[in-house]
Order: sequence, then structure tokens, then C-alpha cells
Amino acid sequence: MSPSHSATGRRAGSLGLLALLAMASACTSPQRFARESDEIVEDVLGGSSERLNAERRATVERPKDKASETAPAPAAATVESRVLTLREALEIGVKSNRGYIGELESLYRQALGLYSTRHNFGPLLSSTLNYVFSGGGGAETGSTSLGLGVSQKLPWGGNISASADSSYAADYGGSPATSSVGASISLTQPLLRGRGVEIGMEGLVQAERGMMYAIREFELFRENFTIDVARQFYGLVQQKQGLENQRRNLEDVIFGRRQAEAMFALGDVSELEVLRSRRSELTSRNELISAEEDLRRALDSFRIFLGLPENVTIDVRDEPPTFVAVAYDVESAIAVAFENRLDVLTRQQRLEDSERGLRIAENSSLPDVGLSLSYGLGAQGDSGFQLHSFDDPSYSASVSVGLPIDRTSDRESLRNAQIGHRQALRAYEEFRQTLEINLRSTFRELDRRVQSLDIQRQLIADQERNAKIAQLRFEQGDFSNRDVVEAQRALLDARNALIREQVDYEIARLGLIRDLGLLFIDEHGMWTE
Repeated sequence: MSPSHSATGRRAGSLGLLALLAMASACTSPQRFARESDEIVEDVLGGSSERLNAERRATVERPKDKASETAPAPAAATVESRVLTLREALEIGVKSNRGYIGELESLYRQALGLYSTRHNFGPLLSSTLNYVFSGGGGAETGSTSLGLGVSQKLPWGGNISASADSSYAADYGGSPATSSVGASISLTQPLLRGRGVEIGMEGLVQAERGMMYAIREFELFRENFTIDVARQFYGLVQQKQGLENQRRNLEDVIFGRRQAEAMFALGDVSELEVLRSRRSELTSRNELISAEEDLRRALDSFRIFLGLPENVTIDVRDEPPTFVAVAYDVESAIAVAFENRLDVLTRQQRLEDSERGLRIAENSSLPDVGLSLSYGLGAQGDSGFQLHSFDDPSYSASVSVGLPIDRTSDRESLRNAQIGHRQALRAYEEFRQTLEINLRSTFRELDRRVQSLDIQRQLIADQERNAKIAQLRFEQGDFSNRDVVEAQRALLDARNALIREQVDYEIARLGLIRDLGLLFIDEHGMWTE
């Protein structure tokens, strides 16, 4: 065998070995892949919990033990206490509530976007200034150029632009300097696809409408925010009055326990009556403690909601909502809502946007036919910009036609616009029907709550009379104190239920006024009707 054949055989053998190795590596089983992945993850995560906890133990901080009674108390931080009225809470909320501020910032950014769009539809100026120095082969030159331009979008979808430029070139080797000036103007205008005021001004129209939609949405947010503040404020008033009812109930229960103990000492009641009265007192005390803690937590949450700092403690003035009757005719109110509500107007105009978008998409099915016109002139001069020679004016006119070879995107855009418009029509119809149903439901809810208020007032009168009778009969030995405890509990529940109904009625009434488009918010966040 010749040396060349031997070398060829060795190369072939090496290639074969490499091919076998490649095939072997390519035939790795899924089980091996999974095992290798497990090993990699174990290498990364193995002992991670132990390492993390070791680091935590080395750096963890622990709270101090309770100070002894003899230890000096730390200096107390300055704390401001405020008792808020509803009007004051609303005024604070519109200034410092984080969500309110965020909505204001979003509206601010929307306004900036509108300004940018308006700017792009106005004359756009541009300018450039260049200086170039070059040298080589014993020669050095310098040139300066200045260019100015202006462009303007046309309402019909076209664009017009004009430019002017001047240049100055100096040869530092002694050759005379030269200068030149020139100006040009050009116009481009689509003739079929993209032509028309509706298409040309679409960007500006949509930006203007988007700004109006944002303003309406912000006003709706302000209305909902005001109702939310009122709901939380009246909820705190309700909790305070419920807490006061709980205190009064505890006083009555304590009196009953003492009375039972005195009567037991006289032998008029059994020890079971005393134990029952003590259990009732302990239960009432526990409920009072829970109610006090719930009120403190609710006040802290309200402070955070309003955006007040930590060194301020707040309370709310006892301002239960005043009952205001609603005497609107239902059918008239529904008709008024469709005329007044901001979201109804926005949805109507968004439907118009959908219709306009469909017309624009239909225009995109037309062929591309564009007209371009341009005219330019220039002159040459010396270093003092004295013009010596004028170039012949240049002008051109062209018509371009796009060949519709691939119109897939246009076809899909048109079809999407058609589907989107049908969806918008269905959504608007559903919105109107849902609005009518909700308004009717709100009227029924208000009627129910008016009836519930009357019932609760009657219940309170009956339970007060029942509690007095139970107490009297207990003193006469006809009733056990179980009857007294149950009567007092029923009276407490009736009083708390009345407060809840008053608050729920007022919030529902404010929601109805908002839904009818009759709720107006002043700069301090307070509503007027």
C-alpha cells in the first residue's frame, strides 16, 4: 500500500471515529437528559436553604424586651391629632391620596401626548450646520454649510416641504473661495389610497378625542373617589356609633349583673342567674375590646388612604348621613342618564371612531397612486456671497402607481376593522341595556332601604319597650335574667342595624345621582347635586 493510500485510510478512520462519537452523543436518552438536569440544579440549589438561614441568623435583628416599669420612657414623637369632617376628609383626599395623584399624572401625560401630536401637525422646522476640514498632499481645505427646512402635513393626506441651503468652501493653499446658495420646494399628495381630510387628519382627531375621553374618565374617577371617601367616612361614623351602643349595652349588662348579685344575696334568684349575668358581662366586654380595635384599625387605614403621614392620628366627627328622599320618576331618570352620563357620551363617540376607522380601512383597499411635484434653484458666488452665475431652475412632476401584488395586510386590516365595528355595536347595545337594568335595580334598592329604615326604627322602639318590660318582670321575679340579656342584645342589634341602613341608603343615593349624571364635584372634592 502506498503512503498516500495509508494517509487516506487514516483520515477516513479518524472521520469515521468522529462520526461515531457524534452519533453516540446525539443518541442520548431522555432519562439521561433529565438526570443531568437534576444534577445541574442540585449543584446550583443544593444547601441553599441552609446557606440562606445561616446568613439570616448572622444578621437577624430581634425586638427589645418590654421595658421595666422603672426604666425611663423614651421621648415620645410629636403626634398631631385631627378630628375630620367629611368635607375636610374630601379636601385632604384630593390633595394627597396616592391614587388621585396618579390619575392626575396620567391626565398630565395624556395632555403632553396631545401637545406632541399637535406639534407634529404644525410646521416642523429643521436646521443643520456643518464644518469640514480636510488636508493631504500639501493641500488643505475647509467648508461650511448651513441648511434650513420646513415641512407641513396637509389636511388631504399629503405633505409639503421647503428647504434652503448655503455653503462656503475655502482652499488654504491660495485658491479663491467659493460659495453657493439654493432653495427647493416639494409636494407629495396621494390621489386614491390615503387621500382625504378624514385620513389626513386622523392622527390629530384621535389624539383630541383621546384627550377628551381622558378628561371624562378623570371626572368619573373623581365622582367615584368622592363616593368612596364618603363610604369610608360614614363607615367610621357607623363604627363609632356602634361602639357607643356597645358601651351603653355594657353599662346595662353591668347593672344587670350587680342587680342579680344583690337579689341572689337576698335569696330572690338562684346562683345560675348570677353566673349567666357574669357571662353576659364578660362577653360584652370582649365584644367592646374587639370593636375598639376594629375602629383603631379602620382609622389607620383611612389615614393611609387619605395620604396623611404616620405622625398624624385621626378621628372622624359624628356626622351621620342626613336622609334625603329620592322622588325621581324611573322612566324619566333612565332617559336623563342616557343624555347626561359622561361614559355614555364617550361610548357613543368611540362608536363613531370605529365607524371612521372602518372607512379608513376601506380606503386602504384602493391602489397607491401618488403625485409628486418639486421645484428648485441655486446660484454660485465668491467668498463674499456675491452671486456670479445662476443655475437653471430644476423642476419635476411624477405620478407613481403601486402595483397590488401582495395586499394581504390590507385585506386583514379591512376585515379586522369590519369585525371590530360589529363588536363595538354589540358592546354599545349591551352597555345601554345593562345601564337601564342597573338603574332600575338601584331604584328598587332605594325603595327597599327606605322600607328597611322604617322597619328598623319600629324595631328599636319595640326593643326599647321590650327591654324595659323584661327588666321590670325580672325585678318582680316573673322573668329570668336570660330574658333581660336577650332583650338588651336585640336592642343593640336593632340600633346598629339602623346605622348601617342609614349609611347604605346614602351611598346608594349618591351612586344613583352619579349614574344619572347629576353629581358634580368641586375643586375641594365635595359634591353638589
